[in-house]
Amino acid sequence: MRIFNYILVMAALILSVACSDPDRTSNDSARTDTLLPDSELTGARIFLYDGERRTAEIVSARIVKFSEIDSTMAYDVDVNVLDTAGEVTTHVVGDSGVIRESTGFMDLYGNVVLTTQDTAVLQTDYLFWDSHEEKIRTDAFVRITKNEDVVTGWGLRANEDLSRIKILRKVSGTITDTRSDSL
Repeated sequence: MRIFNYILVMAALILSVACSDPDRTSNDSARTDTLLPDSELTGARIFLYDGERRTAEIVSARIVKFSEIDSTMAYDVDVNVLDTAGEVTTHVVGDSGVIRESTGFMDLYGNVVLTTQDTAVLQTDYLFWDSHEEKIRTDAFVRITKNEDVVTGWGLRANEDLSRIKILRKVSGTITDTRSDSL
């Protein structure tokens, strides 16, 4: 009788495991653990505003939007920063970026190059941009070039047109033009 009970319990256990749907369980847990995008666009364009004033135009090869967490991933990013008249004052490109539309913040990653209207060029691997404050910053290595002047260092705090720059650490460079509008 004991052997019969043992066989009956084992058969019930085997049937319960064999009849369960493991895909259903794993898919349910995957759905709750994975955040899916709200939309995906190729060849997309986003405009950022401060009130009614357009502050920037962002063009990207691919954009993936996650509204729930106010994050938009952009790939092959091309940004035009606009002044109050709507004219481009600064141009920025990067491999990718994260845009937070509600705050006007943007993080740019990989081969970031910022060019101002007066031909100053900032090169770095990472750049944070606050479009409302019109400020940029990074803790990464930076290289700023204007005409024949070159300044390098680690970390930067500046306004988006590079008219006021503070390099935080290990500053070095060559400045040949000492006029007030140079680096």
